[in-house]
Amino acid sequence: MEQEDHLARSQTANSSSRPASRRGSFLDRPRIGLILWVAALLRVGSVLLLRTFLHPVTWEFGDIAAIIHAGLGYTIPLPHGGRAPSAYMPPGYPYLLVLLLKLGGGRPLAWLILELIQAGLGVLLVYVIYRTALLLMDRRVATLAAILVAVYPTQVYTCNEFHSINFYIVLGAAAVFFLTRYSEQTGSWKDIVLAGFSMGLLMLFRAEAPALLCLYTVILVWRRGRKAVTPAAAFLVIACLCLAPWTLRNYVVFRRLVPVTVSAGVNLWIGNNPHATGSQHVQLAIPDDLQHDLDRVPQDRDYQIYRDKVFERYALHFALSQPVADARVDLRKLAIFFFFDPAHQKGRNPVYWVPSVILSLFAAYGAWRRGCKLIREDMFVVVSIVFAIAVTAAVFALPRYKIAIDPFFMIFAANCVARNQSFEPRRANPAPPEAEPDCL
Repeated sequence: MEQEDHLARSQTANSSSRPASRRGSFLDRPRIGLILWVAALLRVGSVLLLRTFLHPVTWEFGDIAAIIHAGLGYTIPLPHGGRAPSAYMPPGYPYLLVLLLKLGGGRPLAWLILELIQAGLGVLLVYVIYRTALLLMDRRVATLAAILVAVYPTQVYTCNEFHSINFYIVLGAAAVFFLTRYSEQTGSWKDIVLAGFSMGLLMLFRAEAPALLCLYTVILVWRRGRKAVTPAAAFLVIACLCLAPWTLRNYVVFRRLVPVTVSAGVNLWIGNNPHATGSQHVQLAIPDDLQHDLDRVPQDRDYQIYRDKVFERYALHFALSQPVADARVDLRKLAIFFFFDPAHQKGRNPVYWVPSVILSLFAAYGAWRRGCKLIREDMFVVVSIVFAIAVTAAVFALPRYKIAIDPFFMIFAANCVARNQSFEPRRANPAPPEAEPDCL
């Protein structure tokens, strides 16, 4: 009897020691705190090394903010004098810069504080992607995905750019996480509310986000069935309420419904005309006939709307009258999206495009390994990726379009690398694998 007790204790000790040896792998241990610290150090280090806060480049956001700060409101100058209302860019980042100018007066310290805030958002993105991957897959994949986001060159560098991507990349990932957690795990109203606020704020920073809002709402109902109709409606309403003040402002100044921006026509023409290259970073001469129609636009409060419609009409005419040429341009856009942009100074830098190509290849294989789960559990992530690709094909290619969804690519890339590594300890008599469920 004593020998049997001793044998049982020795077997228990041996069985407990086996998992401990397996837990020696870094990916098997919950090291997210360490990863977040590494992400923070890399981003703050890049801010102090590059020192872009000394000579900030603020793109269109800075121009808009300077006009608002000067007391002229969100307006544009008319060709023959006077000013007209504008909604060229989403309001979130320009008004953030206005606040920065009011509080800091444009001093380097103010820009440094904004960069540090953006660095903090980059660290938050690491955690959001970790939680999303943990929800959909396992801790090994989640840990590796977090590591990728923490150290990936463009993700580290982004906080040095004074651009709205620093905000909408995190808000978009947060919306996907809360929606996925509601759909696949909790069914909690808390996730619906948090997803609604994330999506509403996202629409203040990203012009295309209202289309994503509609897609996400449809997916919610599709994944959860009739019982999700009310939560999906609540998600839609909460997001729209966040955007409502800006939409109401647009309705007052333009006397028509403008949810976020008035720039779709211009962006469509840049990527769809006889001289388009697929990239935004090419100076295009405006043809005489187009310029003639632009000169005829009435110079009143609706100037920007009618001007944008002229660009839209010419872009659609090119796409419909020359479908083969338009298809070739679309293929070039996708090539730029997945590889590199020879016309973009940063996009053609190997530091950007070499990791981007490798990441895309690993992500494609990791996504393929997910099988039917791609159109079930992973649907919010997949739709976000497909949407970014569709926007690129519709307008033009920019590195930031790919950078914005790279964290989702990293989840699938991590699944590719860690797919054969089991987090659970081995069993003496393992259960037979479950049958792969029907995708439909």
